[in-house]
Amino acid sequence: MAIRPLIFGILFIAVFVGIILSIIWVDTSHPVHQPDPLSPTAPGPATPGTVQ
Repeated sequence: MAIRPLIFGILFIAVFVGIILSIIWVDTSHPVHQPDPLSPTAPGPATPGTVQ
């Protein structure tokens, strides 16, 4: 029985399909770097609040 070549063939195909799917999975329509919503931002003009 040729069990070892069968296992190596299945593993090779699985790795090949995984690489192809990982390339397809990356969506190029979105920018790679997005601003962090938790990062501190530069201070802007002060907006006055309501005075009671």
